Amino acid sequence: MRICIDLDGVIAKLKTADESYADLEPVPGAVEKLKQLKDNGHYIIIHTARHMKTCEGNVGKVLMKLGKITLDWLEKHNVPYDEIYFGKPWAEIYIDDNALRFSSWAEINGDGSSLPESHEKQKSRTT
Repeated sequence: MRICIDLDGVIAKLKTADESYADLEPVPGAVEKLKQLKDNGHYIIIHTARHMKTCEGNVGKVLMKLGKITLDWLEKHNVPYDEIYFGKPWAEIYIDDNALRFSSWAEINGDGSSLPESHEKQKSRTT
C-alpha cells in the first residue's frame, strides 16, 4: 500500500516560535511505526507544507530554506521513507476522500491492517 503521511504534527512534533525545525523531536511512536509499516512492505511518502504560506507557495524558496534541514532531520531520527514531497499547498483544512484523521500512532497497526481501504480499492472489489 502507498501511504502518504504529513510531516509536521504526525512524524515531527509541531514547532513552537522558540524552536528550530532541526531541534524538533519525533511524535512518540512515529519512527517505530513507520519502520514497521516499511518492514511490512508498505511504500512511505512524506509530504509537507513547511513554509508554503510564508514563501507564498514558492516551492523553490521552501527548498532553499528548509530542504536540507528537513532531510537531515529525517536522517538524524532514522525515519524510513521512499519519497518526500515539499510544496503541499498550505491550507487551514484539507478535505480528502482517502484521508485518515490522525490522533496517535497507537491507533495504527504496524502491518497497516488498521488503515482504511482507499476508495479506489473498494471500487475495484465491487466491479
